[in-house]
Amino acid sequence: MLLTQLQFINWLLKNKDASIILTRGLTVEHFPQFPKEFRFIVNHIKNYNQVPDTETFLKAFPDFEVIEVNESVEYLINELYRIKNEAFLAETFNKVRDLLVAGKTDEAMNLFSNSAATAASNKHLEAVDILSDTSRYDEYIDKCNDFSKYYIPTGLKELDYILGGWDRKEEYATIAARSGVGKTWLLLKSITAAVDRGLTVGLFSGEMSVSKVGYRFDTLMSHISNGKLIHGNLEAANSYKNYLDNLRNNHKGSLYVLTRDMIDGKAGVNALRGFVEKYNLDILFIDQHSLLDDDNNAKQPFERAANISKALKVLQVTKHIPIITVSQQNRNAIEEGKFAGTENISRSDRISQDSTVILFLSQKDNIMTMNIAKSRDGGTGKVLKYAVDLDKGKFDYIPEGDDFVTPDGNVIKSEDLEIRYNTNPAAGELVY
Repeated sequence: MLLTQLQFINWLLKNKDASIILTRGLTVEHFPQFPKEFRFIVNHIKNYNQVPDTETFLKAFPDFEVIEVNESVEYLINELYRIKNEAFLAETFNKVRDLLVAGKTDEAMNLFSNSAATAASNKHLEAVDILSDTSRYDEYIDKCNDFSKYYIPTGLKELDYILGGWDRKEEYATIAARSGVGKTWLLLKSITAAVDRGLTVGLFSGEMSVSKVGYRFDTLMSHISNGKLIHGNLEAANSYKNYLDNLRNNHKGSLYVLTRDMIDGKAGVNALRGFVEKYNLDILFIDQHSLLDDDNNAKQPFERAANISKALKVLQVTKHIPIITVSQQNRNAIEEGKFAGTENISRSDRISQDSTVILFLSQKDNIMTMNIAKSRDGGTGKVLKYAVDLDKGKFDYIPEGDDFVTPDGNVIKSEDLEIRYNTNPAAGELVY
């Protein structure tokens, strides 16, 4: 640890690269054995806009050892961060141990989870010059050849045409609507598509039991009446048994359901982090945002919602998996036949700020209208309509006339809007 700090200061004095301190986020915490020396260099940069030369530095610190440095600066910076994180986590473990001894289990878990997230995000800054780095072309070609590596189907091929699907690494999407519109059904519709792709899917169900989630999933997969499944109508027994046998023998993916009563402690984002890590989830669905606990114990509803949204965003960024949530829409935020703005998601506009995609739903006379209120990658303002039979788990697209109009104005015949694999929407082909 001492040697790395000594090497870096010597490298800095020789190369006089002041930007390396600012762009890599180095602070006095990285130099516990040389705090005065580091502060001297930083103050010299601030006052004179350059690193002091070796003679000026030695005048202030005559006992400092000047050595030759052959290691790369990248190695030295990585070592400085590794050493800092080790010290940070060691101190955290001591605090966690003290809390556990004192019987404060919840506080210990919160401290551990938050500290782990801090250490994971504690990386030095290293920007990329996109004019000289053209590696994104390789990603572009790979995406053209196998789009499914980058996006997960939403469950509705028309929505996939517009969005591409759920971004596998950068999606935090919100489905918002008033109660009874069908937002949980749409969430589960998306789950069926992810499972069908062979993915490991997680669902936090804040209200429904595992059985009721299972019955809705089964209805969407088999179109057996949900009412008959819930109420135990024997008319569906044979069909249901055949479906379950086929599902068990031929299923591709997995769906893990987590309910509040399965969590020992707070049903917050820290618990969801453990859920993601234990089952190595490919995608996480949350039904719903307002039924999560705030691990930070905020008192005001808006602050709690904001804290939860921020924590979910951090979870999405650190785990690099899509997170799809359901949220309530403000009771007074929508007029008959009109959609509210993104600021009208219940409890906090922080949710709308964090979300990459926001879908507002309304339903009248079994017609579900979907407004894409926000889409970071295009499609904002587009509206889709579906004739829904939620008892049978059916979503039938209602085209504009007899055709589907794409975001760029192209017209596709309804019969040609079919499921295709490994295709690129930018080339005018449907991804599903």
